[in-house]
Parts: sequence; C-alpha cells; structure tokens
Amino acid sequence: MRILVAVKPRVYREVLALSLHKHRPDAEVLISPPESLDEEVGRFKPHLVVCSEGAVPDIPPGVLCRVEVMFSDGLDARIGLDGQVAEAKDVGTEDLLALVDRTEKMISRGAPN
Repeated sequence: MRILVAVKPRVYREVLALSLHKHRPDAEVLISPPESLDEEVGRFKPHLVVCSEGAVPDIPPGVLCRVEVMFSDGLDARIGLDGQVAEAKDVGTEDLLALVDRTEKMISRGAPN
C-alpha cells in the first residue's frame, strides 16, 4: 500500500508519516509539500492521500482514499472513501490507521492500484 502525506507545516507531515510508518511498516509512505501534490500523485500513485485543506488534486482512479485535514478548524477532516465523502471531527492516529486498514481491504478486494 502507498500513502502520500502532503500537509503543512512540514513538521506535521513528517510526524504523520513517521507515525503511519511505525504502525504500518509494510506501507510505503512518502511526504510531499502540498504545492507538489498533483505531481507526486501522478508519480507515486498512492492508494491513500493525506493532505491539507484546499490542496486536493484531481484524484485519479488509483487513489482509493483521501483525507483532507482542515487545520483551520482543529484537526477535523473531510474524508473521501469508496465514492463517499464524510466529515470527521478531531481526527487522530487511530482514525488514520482505521482508514489505512479500510483502504487495504479495498485493495485486497481488487480495487485498482
């Protein structure tokens, strides 16, 4: 599974990436500044994208889950998964790991990767 983390500030994306890698060591985790998100999505072909509010690129079909973190309102997030978009309040590590697990299940069911 490939995860792209593109949030601002840089320390947030580094901490998120380290946490994801620690809890899911088999996942490939890449960090990118939000300004390079479109390019990195095309190059890395992630299954899951964690990005800052307003940085959402045109998500190609291979991206199964998108988490748009809205720092302007705490750590709420807009989550796009399996064709549906929902909002979550005060997103934490457990929430992200649950999304990683759901995305992995989609991959194992044969979703494009």
